[in-house]
Amino acid sequence: MPGCRGVVLMALALMSGRARRASAQAAPCSYDACALSLIPRMSGLDVARGVREERVGSLGFLFPRDVRAAFDGSAAAQHHAGRALSIRRVAALLTDAGAVLAASGAAHAMATSSGRRASVTISLAGAALVGASVWPQFAADAELSRAVRDYNRQFAK
Repeated sequence: MPGCRGVVLMALALMSGRARRASAQAAPCSYDACALSLIPRMSGLDVARGVREERVGSLGFLFPRDVRAAFDGSAAAQHHAGRALSIRRVAALLTDAGAVLAASGAAHAMATSSGRRASVTISLAGAALVGASVWPQFAADAELSRAVRDYNRQFAK
């Protein structure tokens, strides 16, 4: 029965391929290849993997996105990354609202002569909101740094 033999050979080939993939996944990843680091950018902090600094996530200043997927395998790191995102969202809201208020107040003050005092006050309030966003931005950076630290602890073993 040549058909049975072909089925058996295909099954063996399939099982050996699965075994190779499983052993490749089980192989420990080296610090040089898998450790995470932070790279500051004008728009936020990038999370990079390995010595090649492959970007695996970015926590933006104005429009933050979730970076928890980069920390798969470490519950503590994912917790810190989630907190970083929560804090950064608050900071981004303050920054965005402050920038809009400051710009619109300044534009209105320059465009008309009536109501300038109110426009300047609105613009200053916007600048104050941007200033108030600095501490939460730093707090988000600190949480993301803790996430990287906790993630990289697995390579110290």
